[in-house]
Amino acid sequence: MSTVFQWIHLTAAVVGVGGIAFLVIVLFPSARVLTPEQRDLLVKAVAGRFRWVTWTVIILLLISGLYNVRQFYWEEAWGPAWAFLTIKIALAGVVFLISLCLTLPLKLFDPFRERRKRWLTIAFILALIVILISAYLRLGSHA
Repeated sequence: MSTVFQWIHLTAAVVGVGGIAFLVIVLFPSARVLTPEQRDLLVKAVAGRFRWVTWTVIILLLISGLYNVRQFYWEEAWGPAWAFLTIKIALAGVVFLISLCLTLPLKLFDPFRERRKRWLTIAFILALIVILISAYLRLGSHA
């Protein structure tokens, strides 16, 4: 069962971070060749489809992440592993928050969506740091 949850966690992270990377590195720069109206239409269509991917990824990461913490860290004494895990969870929480602010269809979040590329770039950088911390934690004896 542990392998299944690790696979779910890794797959969800790949899909989520890969999707953000695609948007930031490929789609938004490529969309500059479109007229503003075409660009708005494209971004709206992509955001609508990506919303469900984002929410699914967040749910899968939360469920599998909680399982993995219980499985691999719960009995471990406080130390560097817990410190890095806490930082990883906090940064992932910020990535989730940015993603939700960009995908929840509420007027309240319009200011975030107006700066979508900036927020996605921040989320992408934070997600890469989360991946780096994850790799470090996997190298430890607790993994």
